[in-house]
Amino acid sequence: MPIAQEGFSSIYYEDTGRGAPILCLQGLGAAHSAWSVQAAYFRRGFRCILPDNRDTGQSTRSDVDYDLRVLADDALSVLDSAGVERTHVVGLSMGAGIAQELALTAPDRVRSLTLLSAFARPDARIRAILENWQVLYESLGGVMFHRQSEPWLFSPAFFEQESNLRALRRYVEADPHPQEAAAFARQVGAALTHDTSDRLRLISVPTLAVSGELDTLVPWRLGKRLAEGIPGARFELLPDVAHSVNLEGQRPFNRLLESFLSSVG
Repeated sequence: MPIAQEGFSSIYYEDTGRGAPILCLQGLGAAHSAWSVQAAYFRRGFRCILPDNRDTGQSTRSDVDYDLRVLADDALSVLDSAGVERTHVVGLSMGAGIAQELALTAPDRVRSLTLLSAFARPDARIRAILENWQVLYESLGGVMFHRQSEPWLFSPAFFEQESNLRALRRYVEADPHPQEAAAFARQVGAALTHDTSDRLRLISVPTLAVSGELDTLVPWRLGKRLAEGIPGARFELLPDVAHSVNLEGQRPFNRLLESFLSSVG
């Protein structure tokens, strides 16, 4: 699969399907394969471009700290490599922060924004969680860190189906390119720098913000506040799901995204 070059960084991405392009940006610690459910659904009518953010998957490990604007530049390098002039952008959590920066720095490249489990800036509680996660990742290692994070990402109902946990844990344990503790810490540092609260009014593309009703990591009120700051943005609350809305609420989310993209044209 292709590699995009941004300075000294190499950004790996998958490119699948045909049609109007969708750039899908993952959250903290997650590689492009976490979009596999959406790729399988949308590649029938869309071209899905799925990068590994810097410091994840098969992309370059950085040797310096960075912010989300740097990750937005990486995303632009992916679009350039793929020959895409303008794209729908879907971002989850930290990926939604990257998407916001992309829409602000290169609005001519963005056709629409879909922001999942998103915020304009981390509040004091989110900052405390992420700072604690930096320590936990280093002490627990990747596999056990992901186990302790499960209750933050999924609803109580998710845990009632044992098959859900088995599949999730197999996915984490089989990761051929696990993220190192230092790489995770750099991504956390980038997420903590995110603040578009005084620039949201400058976003001029059609925008959909989606939150899970049961999200305890990024409470839905932050997603609603984000949407209220973007001119003309629409906010949708998905019931009975938590932070990982694209996985736990995959059917309603896929339908919602498909409808939104159709309305944008």
